[in-house]
Amino acid sequence: MTLKKRILGRCLLVIAAIAVVAALILYSVDLKVLETWFSQNRLPVIGAGVIVLAALGFTLQRRGLVQFSAQQASKDQGLEPPAPTNPATDARKKHDAAAVLQLKNLRFQLKQIRWVRWAYSRPWLLLTGDDTIIDRLLPELKERGWLLTDDAVLLWGRNGPDGCLDEVWLKQIRRFRRARPLDAIVLTLDDSTLLPDTVRGASSWGIHLARITHLLRWSAPVFVLDLAGADPIHHAATPITGCEFSRSVDAPAIEVALLELRNRLADTSVGQLASNGDDRYASDLSTRLDTRSRPLARWIVHLSDWQRRPLPVAGAFFSPWPVAGTESAHFPLWRYLADAAKRSPGRRTGAHPITVLSMIALAGVGLWSAGLLTSGLTNARELALTNDALRTFKRADDAPARLRALLTLQQRIEFYEARTQHPTLFSRFGLNHDQDVLTALWAHYTREARPRLIASVQQNIEAQLVDLTQMPTTELDDQVSRLARDGHAALKTYLMLAEPTRADAAFLTPQLVRYWSGGAGLSPGEKLDLSQRLLSFYAQHLSAHPDWRLAPRDELVGGARQTLLAVIGVKNSDDTIYQGILDSVGHKYPDQTLASLTAGTDTRGLLRTSASVPGAFTRQAWDGTIEAAIDASAKRNGVTADWVLGTGSANRNASAMTPDALRTALRARYFADYAEHWQTFMNGIVCEPARTLPAAIAQLKLIADSRQSPVIALMKSVEYQGGAGAVRTSLSDTLVTKAQSMLASKDDAPQAASPDPAGPLGASFGPVLRLVASGNAAAASAASDLSLQRFTERITMLRLKLQQIADSPDADSEARQVAQALFQGRSSELADTLAYAQLVAASLGEQWTGMGQALFVQPIAQATQAVLEPAQASLNDAWRQTIVATWNRSFAGRYPFANTANDASLPELARFLRPQGGLVGSFLATQLAGVLTLQGDQWVPASSGSGASSAARTIDPAFLNAINMLQRIAAHLLAQGEPRYAFDLKPVPTSGVTDTRLTVDGQKLHYYNQQETWQTLTWPSNEPQKAGTRLEWQTERSGTNLNLEFGGRWALVRLLERAQVTPVDTATYLITWQAVPPASPSGSATAQTDDHDALTAQGPLTPAPSSLAYPLTYLMRTDVGKGPLELLSLRGFALPSRIFVPRASTPRAGGSASQPPPLPPGALAAARHASVPVPGGPMPE
Repeated sequence: MTLKKRILGRCLLVIAAIAVVAALILYSVDLKVLETWFSQNRLPVIGAGVIVLAALGFTLQRRGLVQFSAQQASKDQGLEPPAPTNPATDARKKHDAAAVLQLKNLRFQLKQIRWVRWAYSRPWLLLTGDDTIIDRLLPELKERGWLLTDDAVLLWGRNGPDGCLDEVWLKQIRRFRRARPLDAIVLTLDDSTLLPDTVRGASSWGIHLARITHLLRWSAPVFVLDLAGADPIHHAATPITGCEFSRSVDAPAIEVALLELRNRLADTSVGQLASNGDDRYASDLSTRLDTRSRPLARWIVHLSDWQRRPLPVAGAFFSPWPVAGTESAHFPLWRYLADAAKRSPGRRTGAHPITVLSMIALAGVGLWSAGLLTSGLTNARELALTNDALRTFKRADDAPARLRALLTLQQRIEFYEARTQHPTLFSRFGLNHDQDVLTALWAHYTREARPRLIASVQQNIEAQLVDLTQMPTTELDDQVSRLARDGHAALKTYLMLAEPTRADAAFLTPQLVRYWSGGAGLSPGEKLDLSQRLLSFYAQHLSAHPDWRLAPRDELVGGARQTLLAVIGVKNSDDTIYQGILDSVGHKYPDQTLASLTAGTDTRGLLRTSASVPGAFTRQAWDGTIEAAIDASAKRNGVTADWVLGTGSANRNASAMTPDALRTALRARYFADYAEHWQTFMNGIVCEPARTLPAAIAQLKLIADSRQSPVIALMKSVEYQGGAGAVRTSLSDTLVTKAQSMLASKDDAPQAASPDPAGPLGASFGPVLRLVASGNAAAASAASDLSLQRFTERITMLRLKLQQIADSPDADSEARQVAQALFQGRSSELADTLAYAQLVAASLGEQWTGMGQALFVQPIAQATQAVLEPAQASLNDAWRQTIVATWNRSFAGRYPFANTANDASLPELARFLRPQGGLVGSFLATQLAGVLTLQGDQWVPASSGSGASSAARTIDPAFLNAINMLQRIAAHLLAQGEPRYAFDLKPVPTSGVTDTRLTVDGQKLHYYNQQETWQTLTWPSNEPQKAGTRLEWQTERSGTNLNLEFGGRWALVRLLERAQVTPVDTATYLITWQAVPPASPSGSATAQTDDHDALTAQGPLTPAPSSLAYPLTYLMRTDVGKGPLELLSLRGFALPSRIFVPRASTPRAGGSASQPPPLPPGALAAARHASVPVPGGPMPE
């Protein structure tokens, strides 16, 4: 039993869970959506349900089998404990099982008699009373529980083992005969049952009969059977003796009936005794009734007089006890009682299901009938009112009357709409035709509403749109804006009438009232009232009636849209809106100057600028006015997917944006201008010059002062201004974030990215904000060492160092030592601070280059220059004494440095120019390592951020060009350690010349107009005794000429300087010797450029002899560079005598006022490849 309860409990839990899920689905999902989904997925859902039920049934069945097998195995093995025994319960179970078995046997017997309606083939009589009486009357009834006679089925109304009424037996009887469980109840009694003037026994038997009626839910007629005496004469054929009662009788009536029976028995007994003296049964019964009639009558009445509904006692009968050998089952009394039961049939009690259902059905029929009657009357009255409204509408002949009738018709439609949507109780009982009536009313309304209401509205709106298309859109004023707004509303109304699905009753109603011109003949008040009520109803129902749509004029709609788009395009132009926002600020906020941004500090002697930032581009203006103005303008001028102006993006004005897009564009433009103004202002700041060391120290002291520093104050102000539009984090958000970071473990997922605290100016002001904020350890990056605080600390240390130098007795000597360390590339406080300042300036990016140079680099660079000036003069002297003097002693008056017959020594030149260990290179590498850097074969000023980079800006350009030319020649000439050029020559045929011979240091090239070939030559050769160059040629008219012949090591250079050189490509040159015509100016020979990589023609440096009437031409192909042609640069070359230019003579970046401005880089690049060199000496790098 516990297992069954457990299974039942689990089943109930599953059912409850399913019910909860179903309730949630029904509550959260619309029924229509569920119906649609089920209709689309009917087969899968049904199939899944069948599979689930089958699986559940299989599981339960298998589980039952498993449990049964387990229990049986436990029983077989003797493991199951003995079940507790209860004798009373066991007896009750056996008794119930016997009752069921007895009735099944009865059913079997009855089915043998008649298969169809076997239970109703014979009347069923239930005998109840004292068991001893029934046992004596029908002994076999007690054994079997039932007796089957020819006329009836006798049943025993026995008690159970507990002495109470056997309910199982009665319920089984009701189960076998549900329509009529019993035909009659026979209450048996004898002389011992009834005592004179005693009613207690009657009450107990009345309760017994009432209990039977309740269990069977059937009130069968009750017959009282009084058994007494014997009839040995007639045996089983004893005449039936008794009387029947009506349903409403009392004790006197019963007594009278019994006394009448006594009298009849007395009369009958006289004849019987006369015939047979032993036939005394009738006589004895008559005598017995003399004294038994009154108590029996009272006893019968008291059976049910205590009940609300008395028992149907149908009669009282008397029978003798059966004589031995007589079967009482065949008494004629049973046939008579069966027939009497037919004459007085039983009835169902109130608790019978059929009775309950019948009463419910009867009540429902009554209620439905009443509802039908009420509904019919109600609907008839409403139909009569509707017919009256239609008749009034048809009889109306003038416009005002038809409008009033249309209003009445509209009211009837509203009434039926409300009834169809929310029908009343009495209109739901059939006879309801509200939907049909509503459909008919809509048909009448549709026919009349169009001409009476919408025709004039359509005409007036189209006229308004025609005026709109003719409106000028070039200028925007208040009148044009008002007309555009009215036109937009008219177009929207027109399109709603043409597309009812877009109808908006709240917008449409006032527009229809505005453009409606009907109602002639009505008073103004009535016209206004009718228009409001009629047109409001039409607007509310337009979307539900697509058939009411108008046919729009496409050309009119297109023209109106173009006009509106043009007006909106002018009005919503970004420039117009943006300028309007700035104009609205006016002079409400003061302009920001250097003095206002560094309030409380003194910038004199350190920074200066005459520029300012407009007040509209300040954080105060943004927080106070600009932000709200942008939001308001975006809401006012934005076009939020306006379907009125076009159904697709192709018809939409490109300048029309949604409010969000317009807000984003305006904010982006404002912050771009904001950043530009601040960058222009900050980049325009100039650092005041400090030409002396004390002045530079004073500047550094002012910068590093934490309370009076203009730089710190300025950067703080810029940091504040750069925070415009930034997200402000509240204290609660900060606390929550910190708590989350403290509670989160290392393995937790990364938190969501927070908004950029720099705001929309983060991209522009980000470097400045990071530089200022990085002084805070909480905001500084662990990998970054750049901050304003660290910069001021380094400035303080540098100032102390320079102050120590300035206060020393020999300030120039100490400054020279510091500068010498910079020139040699060694680390120092000055170099490190300047490098850090340049890193700070570089971290600000290109946008803040001017500010970074003025605030961070220039003060330190000026201090560096003040320290370097004494050392520069000393370094110039060292250059002149060690290099220039030695150079002059070695090459003064020698070719090619001077136009003389004396040649310069190539080994001596190699001693100066050799890349590894040369005098010039060694000096530069040791004394100027921090100033100049060798990149390839070119020396360039240092730009690595060291302190000497400021000194590099004062290097004499002539010195830099000279050492670069020497470095280039040394790289090519001394590539193998010893001076040597390798090149190829190929003669070019010349008309009139038959034979040419070229000899270079003993290497000969003979050409007599045969096939030209390349011949490799080297200079200088390895045979010094053959040094010399000779050019011979022979013409058609003369013999051999020996006009061009030179001796010495530099003979080839002397020959080349008389030739015209024309580059063919970067490795091939056309060399031509020819006498210069008399008309050609000699000055052209000097037309050359110092750009040795330029592919420009070069005239002869020295004129060729006049005997060269024919051009002698050769092609020279070099291995690297120009080959021997590079040595032409040494002709007349003099080594510069200084490295640095004094500051007073240093040319300013912008040039002097007396000189023209420098050419742009593009012009210089083009000039390098021009056929005519740029005049004015060497081009700047």
